[in-house]
Amino acid sequence: MMKHVLLALTLLTVALLPGCATGGGGHTGANIIVTVNTTPPNQSVVGVTLTVQFTATVTNVTNHSVTWSLTQSDSSACTAACGTIDANGLYAAPAVAPNPAAIKVVATSVENTTRSGSFDLTIIQITVTVTPKANNAPLNVVKGVSQQFTAAAVPDVAPQTFTWSLVCDAGANLCGTVDANGLYTAPNTIPNPATVHVTATSTVDTTGTDTVDITIVKSRLAGTSFYAFRLSGFDATGAIAVAGNFTTNADGTAIAGGIEDDLTSSQYSNASISSGSLALDTNDHGTLTLNTSAGTRAYKVALNADGDARMIEFDSTARRGSGEFALADSKKFKNTALPSGSSFVFGLTGVRNATQRAGFAGLFKPNGAGVISSGMLDRNENGVPGAATDITGTYSINDIGVANPGRGTMTLTSNSFGNTFNYAVYVVAGQANKATNPLTLFVISTDNPLANPAVSGTIVFQDPTPAPYDAADFNNFAVSSLTGVDAGGNTLVSLTSASGDGAGKINAIYDANNAGTIVTAQTFTCTYTSSGNGRYIVTLLGNSASCGSNALPFVFYASANSRGFLLDQSSAAVYTGQMDLQPGVIFAAAELAGSFAAATANPGSAGVDPGAFNFLFKSALPDFTVAGKRDDTDGGLGQTLAGTYTVSFNGTGTVKLSQPAAENFVTYLLDNTKNSPIQHFIMINVDPASKDSAIIFAER
Repeated sequence: MMKHVLLALTLLTVALLPGCATGGGGHTGANIIVTVNTTPPNQSVVGVTLTVQFTATVTNVTNHSVTWSLTQSDSSACTAACGTIDANGLYAAPAVAPNPAAIKVVATSVENTTRSGSFDLTIIQITVTVTPKANNAPLNVVKGVSQQFTAAAVPDVAPQTFTWSLVCDAGANLCGTVDANGLYTAPNTIPNPATVHVTATSTVDTTGTDTVDITIVKSRLAGTSFYAFRLSGFDATGAIAVAGNFTTNADGTAIAGGIEDDLTSSQYSNASISSGSLALDTNDHGTLTLNTSAGTRAYKVALNADGDARMIEFDSTARRGSGEFALADSKKFKNTALPSGSSFVFGLTGVRNATQRAGFAGLFKPNGAGVISSGMLDRNENGVPGAATDITGTYSINDIGVANPGRGTMTLTSNSFGNTFNYAVYVVAGQANKATNPLTLFVISTDNPLANPAVSGTIVFQDPTPAPYDAADFNNFAVSSLTGVDAGGNTLVSLTSASGDGAGKINAIYDANNAGTIVTAQTFTCTYTSSGNGRYIVTLLGNSASCGSNALPFVFYASANSRGFLLDQSSAAVYTGQMDLQPGVIFAAAELAGSFAAATANPGSAGVDPGAFNFLFKSALPDFTVAGKRDDTDGGLGQTLAGTYTVSFNGTGTVKLSQPAAENFVTYLLDNTKNSPIQHFIMINVDPASKDSAIIFAER
């Protein structure tokens, strides 16, 4: 992305020190030094039509006056295409970026005109990005509801002001309206064709535009499709987990059936889903209702651009949980979707003996025909670790035309453990040959929870490219999110940004809320080792350049380079979580602008109040603001969000909410890949009064 190049140029400018100057000796002004910089400093990039204030520092002489001029980057004469600079050093960029785009701003000493300093400046056209956008498809907007769009201009110092326009393929006045703030409202009747295009144009450079393509639909749910879902949390008796899938009718306006597996700390059961609906109040927020044989379930949902959702349960059952649903690929509803020669990794969290925290992580190799030929499993049950390398088992996935399509069963057996673990699995989507879109399944234990741990989680295809997954293959930036529980039943959550050096060492920074004790930007250097096949031992949560005594070893099962599942190997806190690759190394606040669907992920204790969020980030300098909606299981529906946010170059940041109440969060951004704004971030509450913080996962 152009911004990454420009920010890299900015950092290079800092590294080389601002400006340059000629100097010398003698008593006639030959030793004058002239240094040039900007106010604020180090603005090495400017958008067309914008201004930059330059200042000159003249030393070794009493006369500090300078004259200002412009040259091309090779110091040859500049034309009017370079822009202008006045006698006070105020530079005004031209309306069109020159070619070449780099120039020099020169300050010359009045005392001695052979003494001068210069500053390298690059002029660029304004570029604009509109969000949200669906991946590789138009964004679906439901008839009669509104969708907020947000635009961001580059460079960040450009005015974040835009004109919004709409083009309707069916003809004028048939496709709804867009207001001056980017709020699009769809018509109550679907036009023919049902396509519309919303465009934001920079008010200072009309070449800076971006368009989002829209299809007006009856429902955000796809017609005649399957959706897989999972949820975890607590009820009055202890931990709960749910996994299942449901089908939609021909136009997606109703839920036609489905099945779910329910797990509590004391029993396992399943229930059929007879009907349901998704009712929206805006295009990215609403209520999912599932009518099951065990009762009606209601969930508040925050939808992303592709129609998948983060959700919390909000009904009369006294269950307090959070999770997600996602469009499932019915072509994967078969045993061969887990092909021979492939490997899958998994991470599971729950409880044993009703109250003691438990976590599993591992790997298995299927044969494409229902047999698991080999595998590995690590577990931590209330601080008692175990590792097995003799995993075998079976699996069976129901195809279309069979009862409960998309649901399967799986067994994992270890003779060294003396256990067979039984699970239900639900196919979501993805490929068993691509790291960028890996096949994913939701998994939940079907054992008697008093005999085997009651756990649930995710199974993910393992990218074979980094094989053999040795130390050299752990060499990228990654963000790790971890949740544990202390002896008092309060949560321990942390976010870590780390980089492996490919030779057994990681450098990292982390933030944590340990039951109300806040750790802020703690740096450490620790070690890692490879066991092969994607299993690593990674030491995290250190507190010094020598790692520190507080650090903990984690087993890490990689699904791809620097991505996978983490399990605390030894402590009674039983930390579990995941590691996510962090492509991109220079982040900017404007890249976060836009809307995100977010929710609490895998709450660690009954004290967590699961929430679902529709965040709207706006980057209008000098303020970076937060708006949107929030739902909480403890009673707050559709609450208005207000606050501010920050982003640092290293991908860490803050969210400070003033509404619905004062709250402070630390954010870790996950990606800012080329030609794409940030798509995902993770956050935790860092208020000392919050003794039951939780990981909150957000996606565009």
